[in-house]
Amino acid sequence: MIINCRHVKLLTLALLCSLAMDSLAVDLLQVYKLAEKNDQTYLQALTAYRATLESRPQAWSQLLPSINLSANTTQNEQNISSGGGGRAIGSSGEISFNSRGYSLSISQPLFRRDRLLALDQAGSKIKQAEAERSQAQQALIMRTAERYFAILARRDSLAFAQAEVTSLNRQLEQASQRFEVGLSAITDVHEAQAGYDLAIAEEIQALNAIDNAQESMRELTGEYLTAVKALGETILLVSPEPAAIERWTQLSLDQNPGIMAAIQAVEMAKKEVQRQAAGHFPTLDLVASDAYYSSGGRFGSTKQHATTVGLELNIPIYAGGRVSSYTREAHENYNISMYALEQARRSAQRLTRQAYLGVISGISRVKALKQAVVSSETALKATEAGFEVGTRTAVDVVVAQRAMSEARRNYSQARYDYILDTLSLKQAAGTLSPADLEIINTWLSN
Repeated sequence: MIINCRHVKLLTLALLCSLAMDSLAVDLLQVYKLAEKNDQTYLQALTAYRATLESRPQAWSQLLPSINLSANTTQNEQNISSGGGGRAIGSSGEISFNSRGYSLSISQPLFRRDRLLALDQAGSKIKQAEAERSQAQQALIMRTAERYFAILARRDSLAFAQAEVTSLNRQLEQASQRFEVGLSAITDVHEAQAGYDLAIAEEIQALNAIDNAQESMRELTGEYLTAVKALGETILLVSPEPAAIERWTQLSLDQNPGIMAAIQAVEMAKKEVQRQAAGHFPTLDLVASDAYYSSGGRFGSTKQHATTVGLELNIPIYAGGRVSSYTREAHENYNISMYALEQARRSAQRLTRQAYLGVISGISRVKALKQAVVSSETALKATEAGFEVGTRTAVDVVVAQRAMSEARRNYSQARYDYILDTLSLKQAAGTLSPADLEIINTWLSN
């Protein structure tokens, strides 16, 4: 069984070595550029923004002149007969003739309150779309960082699991040798075997976790990235600036794109109430037309040409309560948008404070866990020495080994969490940009 486990370990090590030596390893910025071009969620947001830009010319078109030209031609076949006591006017028989004409009409709105309000709505709608586009970009930055460091965290876990397998395999061999010469009990061998088997299981789980993390990255970038650059040993642990949680909270309330989008949604809803109520207002249009009609027939041919220019006033009197109903509906939708705005503010405030405290505690946690790694390594060496002289058992060695692996894993994850909390704080404040990724990119190993 030990030989088979070693085979698994060697194959895994070979895989990691090939990945580490891959000269095509990408960094965080390269992954972000790929995500910009391939992430479907972000591309949907960009497409929705471009579609929203068309709302302004559409609203303008309702205030500009509309010109319509229609023309017709008709072939007529008539069979005329006369009867009765008197003599019919004209002659009987069949007659064939053509009727044709055209009509050119122009209408220029002079007063349409609902259309003026629709133009204002279009402006608010575009501002909302701009905020949502900014929100989508910041969300893409966060997704990129989260999935990038998820891969690094899973690879770290695999490296720690492999180191634990190597150490516990050596411990199992020592326990077996000591048992054979009568220096230890069989229970030491069983304990060492149990610890080794558990380490193998965790190594397999770590391999599967890497596959899952790479699948998540492929969903984002559209490509399988087999090698990404690791985080260097030194990163800057910087406290938030300004160093006041209330300042960050106010910054979030002023600049968070989710709040900005919700504010514009409220403006649109307010104007919609006014637009629906404008159904009670009169409308005034300038209208003009030019028409021509030519036709033949029993009584000879006729031609008509008419040109008209005038004002058309329409005063709504009663529409069955439809306008009032639509106005009440729009008012309720306005209330919904107000609730959504308040929810956006509360959410931004919560996320800002949560991220701020995460950065502050993350700095202390990284420092503490770095020292914990040193302490656990020292404790493991002391336990292994004690086992060799017979003062410690195999159980003690397994426990110390697992404690060291756990300390390393926690330290590694704490560094990633600190970086992500820093980005989350800027996202909540509405200041996150690709420039932040450029700074983090300098922390990656070459």
